[in-house]
Amino acid sequence: MTLREQVEQDFHRRFGAAPTAVVRAPGRVNLIGEHTDYNDGFVLPIAIDREVWIALRPREDRRVVVHSLDYSASLSFEIGPLSRAGTEWGEYLKGVAWALREAGHTLKGWE
Repeated sequence: MTLREQVEQDFHRRFGAAPTAVVRAPGRVNLIGEHTDYNDGFVLPIAIDREVWIALRPREDRRVVVHSLDYSASLSFEIGPLSRAGTEWGEYLKGVAWALREAGHTLKGWE
């Protein structure tokens, strides 16, 4: 079974339906050690043999429900103001939701 198939199968088992989207982001390294792309700077990255797969579908409320196969852990949160509540992997997702809201996007929850 491919990693994509595993992600889709686990999503269906957890949430009772197929995901609306399944996406892949390749891992990367920066050849000369720069970390300036998020400041509109120049970088020289290459893709590596690591990747992140995400299966998701929208919800009608503002709740985000996620599960990590790698960490064997689940979490949920409401889209809203940020607080310094923790240092877990899910804080990255909260930050993405916050940044999208700050950029003017209207968000609903997802799983």
